[in-house]
Amino acid sequence: MLSTRTHKLGFPFTSNLRSDLDDAFSQFFGKSLSGFEGAYSPVSVWEEDSKYHVALDVPGITKEELSLDIQDGHLILTGERKTVENREYLHNERSYGKFKRVVRLPEWVDPTSVTATLDSGVLTVVLAKKPEMQPKRIEIQDVSKSE
Repeated sequence: MLSTRTHKLGFPFTSNLRSDLDDAFSQFFGKSLSGFEGAYSPVSVWEEDSKYHVALDVPGITKEELSLDIQDGHLILTGERKTVENREYLHNERSYGKFKRVVRLPEWVDPTSVTATLDSGVLTVVLAKKPEMQPKRIEIQDVSKSE
């Protein structure tokens, strides 16, 4: 049985979901997920201060080979990891092909505030919270002091 816990946004996950799913799939069908065509890029999502961060591992992929869209409350990251033609591998654990990762955005994210950077094979997308959802300090009035 897979050990899971629930993320504060409500979706179940494990520390290594890909590995857990691969193990479960091979137990049921005798074939691992890794055997299927297509690339896989791990993604991390976290909230920090007034921003929402999404990081996607895309080693060896240029920004021209990536696409980033926001549609219907989802961040859609697509790309393609191309194989080298006419290469006969002695051993290969890399996956090649098109990939698509979809991250559901919380309602408090401002979709107009998106920035994306590609650095050392990691695509990082940062979205700010909507202004009305950001923390706001309220000044406390002292009514006991009379003028």
